Amino acid sequence: MDADAEARELVERTRTRFPEEALITDQWLRERGWAPDEVTFVWIEAFADRTSEAVKRHDEAVIKAHTEFMATEHRQGSESVRSLVDVAYAENLMWDLDVSDRVWAWPHIARTVRALYEAMWGVPKNANT
Repeated sequence: MDADAEARELVERTRTRFPEEALITDQWLRERGWAPDEVTFVWIEAFADRTSEAVKRHDEAVIKAHTEFMATEHRQGSESVRSLVDVAYAENLMWDLDVSDRVWAWPHIARTVRALYEAMWGVPKNANT
């Protein structure tokens, strides 16, 4: 299977597991002129925003559900799926959030996703810690 097909399958598995977040993600993409079914990389980036929104709300259950799902996809996926989870999801997770929110969320994020995030951005720390 080619990388594009694998990416589309990851998006479909994500849609199936998180239908409410998928609708929000699709709408967000449409508002910006993208066809959700044609931009799998951007779709996964935008899904990371749904997780970041849960961080802002301090919604531990959603953070765990999203990041554990993506961690499983990373562990069980092909090289292209692992790369997509790493670059499109983990690297975009918590983008532009207050450091205090990132520090609060850190223990609720699946270890695999934390390791990917940490490799790019480091461990979130408060300035006074």
